[in-house]
Amino acid sequence: MTEHSSKPGAKTDQAELEQLRNILFGYNGEQVTQVMRDHARQIVSEVVVEALHDRQRKDDALTHILTPVVNKSVESSVQGQSEKFVGYFYPIVGRLVRKSVTAFLAEFIEKTNEILENSLTLKSFKWRFKAWRAGMSFSQYVASQTFVYRVEQVLLIHNETGILLNSVSFNEADSANGELVSAMLTAINDFVTDSFNRPTGTEEQNLEVIKTADFSLVIKRGPSMMLVAAVKGNIPQDLSIRLEDTNETIHQMFISDVSNFSGDTTPFEATTPLLQPCLVTKNRDGASDEERKPPYLAIGLLSIVSLAVGALIFNAYEHQQRLTKVMSIGEQPGIVVNHAEKAGWRSIRLDILRDPSAVNVSQWLRDELVEPKWVDVTEKPFLSLEPQMVNARVAEVIKRYPSVEMQITDTESRLSGELSFTRYRALFSELVAVSGIRQAKLLSDGIEVSPLAGSETNDRAIRSALLQTAIAKINQTEIAFESGSSSLTASARAKLTVLADQMVSTINLAQQLSINVGLIVMGASDATGANQFNQQLSEQRAQTVRQYLIAQGVEPINLYAIGLGVLELNASGNGVRKVIFNVITIGAQ
Repeated sequence: MTEHSSKPGAKTDQAELEQLRNILFGYNGEQVTQVMRDHARQIVSEVVVEALHDRQRKDDALTHILTPVVNKSVESSVQGQSEKFVGYFYPIVGRLVRKSVTAFLAEFIEKTNEILENSLTLKSFKWRFKAWRAGMSFSQYVASQTFVYRVEQVLLIHNETGILLNSVSFNEADSANGELVSAMLTAINDFVTDSFNRPTGTEEQNLEVIKTADFSLVIKRGPSMMLVAAVKGNIPQDLSIRLEDTNETIHQMFISDVSNFSGDTTPFEATTPLLQPCLVTKNRDGASDEERKPPYLAIGLLSIVSLAVGALIFNAYEHQQRLTKVMSIGEQPGIVVNHAEKAGWRSIRLDILRDPSAVNVSQWLRDELVEPKWVDVTEKPFLSLEPQMVNARVAEVIKRYPSVEMQITDTESRLSGELSFTRYRALFSELVAVSGIRQAKLLSDGIEVSPLAGSETNDRAIRSALLQTAIAKINQTEIAFESGSSSLTASARAKLTVLADQMVSTINLAQQLSINVGLIVMGASDATGANQFNQQLSEQRAQTVRQYLIAQGVEPINLYAIGLGVLELNASGNGVRKVIFNVITIGAQ
């Protein structure tokens, strides 16, 4: 009775406790839930650091979860504030670049040395022979001799569909083969499953290792995904364990993504940090000292190549500099460069036109520090009309006349000195024959001709030539005036005094030859004023000059003054304010 009587009481107590629990905590715990919500921030803030620390120490899952989130956040921040980041990183960019270049050069030398040692040395030929005897490829034999194993690629594949979810590769060039490998494995695994399954109720057959000529495929299958590692060399036991642990971690972290998988592999890009540690390499511990020595062969070959390239570049630069310098010979007066080009390793072919009075090419090359032996010169003669060359030819002529000198200015060249009439005529004849001289008379006008000697006085031809010379000098004389004026300046009076003496001598010489001479004095004006005024002004200027010459001893009967008015000349542009002269002769020559 007691036992049966206690049961109703127990049920009553349980109901009362449940009612009390509902009063204190609310139905379904809503009172506790509400309190937690009200104080959640304070509670979480006090334990969040410790919780993150404990979780990270447990299995590193926190790193794998936060890495993609942090990467996305940093990427978004950089894109939105790129200019600020440029400013932040600018001070260290230089050091990063230098470090990167140094690392690249070191890697390049190491790879070069490896290629040389494995391809061009005696050891490489021994390895090729041994690989042939062993019936394997040379690359496989090299791999077996240089490292124990290396994981070249790791693939994450969906079991049900065979779709490649993600992959990482030791060599980026192999990443494109992931889809092909995935499809191949799926097909092979389905074939094995269908063909070699045990009787009903036994475990399904699946491949774990596939070996090819170049590498082995290690397959670790999970409930929804499988990991496949492409390994060169001997497959280590710890690799299988690493693959299994990685597969379990991925299943735990991406269980919802794989359960709802519909063909989108984007969520599985976050598995890259988990797959990367599986790309492991173990080098052969028994490597000899010779194999561990510094890459002297690569460094030596690289040095030789660098020196050769440097020599080629320097020679090309020196050759171009030499060609540029040789081309500048065309700037020398009397030399024209027709063609210049590089010829062979260091030589230059030069084709020029050269005036005989121009600089000697070989001497010029030596002065410019260019070895003549490197320049093949083809020289053709010609006569240059450049003023420097004309003056050089005149200088050659007057060497035979010690009493004559040449004055060279920016605008003209003049000869000065004193010669007998016979020597003067000889010089004049030579000057006329010089190429480039347009007015030999003007050039030699400054030479004083000595009076005729006794033997020369009786020579009518000489006196006639002397008369022509005197007439030419008078005809070249010009007297300039100020604008609107007919008065003589001091320089004009000096010229007219010399002209008067020349006219008197000319009249006397003409009388010896039974010739009458007269001097026409022609006044001219520019076009500044009216025509009538200019005509009168030109006549006044002519009369002024005539009167001055009469005062200096010239007979009036030999002087004729006329006014030309405005005298238009191309050289003056607007007429001339001058008096010009012309000697006329009447009688036998």
